[in-house]
Formats: sequence, structure tokens, C-alpha cells
Amino acid sequence: MEKKEIVNSRAYRLVAPEKFEEVILQHSIDNNQVVVQPSLASICHADTRYYTGQRRKEALQSKLPMALFHEGIGHVVKSKDNSFDIGQRVVIVPNISARLLKDNTINDKPSSNMRVVKDNYLPGSVFLGSGYDGIGQQYLVLPRENVIAIPNDVPDEIAVLAELTSVSLHAANNVSDYFNDGKVAVFGDGPVGYLTAATLHHAFDIPKENLLVFGAVDERLAHFDFATTYLVQDFNFREEENVVAVIECTGGGFSKNAINQAIDLIEPQGKITLMGVSEEHVPLNTRDVLEKGLTIYGSSRSTAEEFKKLMNAFQSQPYQHTLEKLLPDQNEIIRNAEDLDESMNKATKNKEWGKILLSFEWG
Repeated sequence: MEKKEIVNSRAYRLVAPEKFEEVILQHSIDNNQVVVQPSLASICHADTRYYTGQRRKEALQSKLPMALFHEGIGHVVKSKDNSFDIGQRVVIVPNISARLLKDNTINDKPSSNMRVVKDNYLPGSVFLGSGYDGIGQQYLVLPRENVIAIPNDVPDEIAVLAELTSVSLHAANNVSDYFNDGKVAVFGDGPVGYLTAATLHHAFDIPKENLLVFGAVDERLAHFDFATTYLVQDFNFREEENVVAVIECTGGGFSKNAINQAIDLIEPQGKITLMGVSEEHVPLNTRDVLEKGLTIYGSSRSTAEEFKKLMNAFQSQPYQHTLEKLLPDQNEIIRNAEDLDESMNKATKNKEWGKILLSFEWG
């Protein structure tokens, strides 16, 4: 039997809330796999929930210890697939499909009479930084399908936004067949809402007059200069006409209000996509859902296909200028576990609107 090649990866593992430990993980390298060294990561709200211990106790117990982060890019240091060159910049697709985990092959093809489930919903799939060691480590060994080349004219700081934007693109695809029939609304004025609205404008060419964004903070809504914006507390949702599709991007305690406002707002037989994550059950106005004949989609994560489409879309200079508003003035430099702890502590207290980026220096 051929001996498998092993790579040792220095990892910053969260072992308990607000406690990182530096450890060495060992990964075997198989055919069709690519070794990537992460260079830049973006902190997600999910990362801060793990760091502060705000996830349910049973979730923390089952997922820790774990290297955090699922939004990131890096460069290829070794490849058993000739599609990539050493040193090539790549974006990391964090959802590793169950079909790729069976003996590390990609030959598990569904037969013609099987219902096909997309990779991001397949039971048995794993997700970096969610119960599976994520980007906060020196080397990732990934299936070739989870590594997407970054075009030369897409800067690192734009490319690192691909994961979160890919989730927006996936959510938008659920309702995209209605985009030419009327107005589209986005609920949420945070980074997820911003990226979703930006994707609707730049990737789907929805004009400002047909793209409504609802938020709670004037200063945040001011960033959405490509959309028509409203404060939720000042708006009568039952009076607006011709809204045929809604994407909800609020999550948490705001989900209840946003979803029910969307139900009030939307036209009969409209479509609503839910993106916001809540730890608690959210009550819905089912009477109007039934009377209006609404379709409600749940949308979580994305697939490699969305990343590929975005690498093309991100080459647009207007799209890049829109995304740049989310970028910090400077990145956090991460050389050790202490640096990471300091940066995560800063992220939990961050009141700024945009993203926090981590630049890894592995030495």
C-alpha cells in the first residue's frame, strides 16, 4: 500500500470561549487535493459567537476545539491536480461536500432517477470553522473543487469577500425568476444586507428604483447609494406596491420583525428568501402566508458554482468600488495565538459597520 503524504499544519484552535491554543494538526494528501496556505481571512459573526461562547452549550461542546474562520483566500503550496500552479492565489470554498469525503473521491454520481441535493444541503458535508478545523491554520488540504483561482485583476481584499457574497448570490438565485416582474426588497443594513443588495445591483442589474433596502440605522443605510433605502420604523409595509421578491438578511432578535414586515410588504404569490440565522424559533404570520400564497425559501451557505460566477463578476470595477466600502483601513496582523486573541477581542467590541480582515504571517 502506498504511504500517504502528510503535511503538518500549525493551527490556532479555539479550545474554550476566549481561549486559543496553538497546536500542530496532521493532514494527509490524496489524489485530486490541493494544499493551500491561508493568507487573508475575514471575521464572520459566526466566528465571534463561537469566540464569546454565545452558541448553545451543546453546540460548543460538540464543535470545540476547532480552528475558526470560513471566509478566506490563500495561495497554492502543493497540488495533486494540474489545474493549479504553485503560488497561485485562490479563494477557499468552505463547504466540503459529502460526496467528496467518501474515500476522497469525486465519483459518487447520482443516478438519473435520484433526487439531486445541492452540495450545501447534503447531509454529511462539512464546513470549515463549524465543527471542522477552519482557515485559522497554516495549511489546508482541500478537494480541488474547493479551490477557485482568483483573476489577476481582483485584489486580495475584494476576493476575501467572495464567501459571504456567494451566500448572497445563492439566496438571490432562489427568487431571481421574479426580478423582471417588479421590485425587490432587502431587509438588513449590515454587511450581509449590503453584499446582498450589491449583488442584486451589480450581478443582476436591478436598478436603484427597483431595489429597496430596509434598515434601522440611517448611517448604515447611507452606504447603499445604489438602492432606494428606508428606515423600518418609518415605513408602512402594507402600502408599498409591486414588491415581488424579498431577501431577509437580519437574523437574531430582528428576524421576527423583518420576516413579518416582508410578509406584509410582498405581493400575492411573491417569493421570500430567509438568510438571517436565529438561535431561537421565530413566529411567522402564517395567515397572510397562506392567503397570499407566498413561497418562503431557506438559504444557507453556497456551492463552488457561486464562487466561480463571482470571480468573473468581481472583475467589474464598479462592483469593486461598491465592495470597497466594507474594507477596513488596515488589516489585523496575525503571527501567533496571542495576536489572534487580541483581534477577536477587538472584533467582539467592534461597532464599526464594515468587516475585520486578518492577515496571516506564518514565518
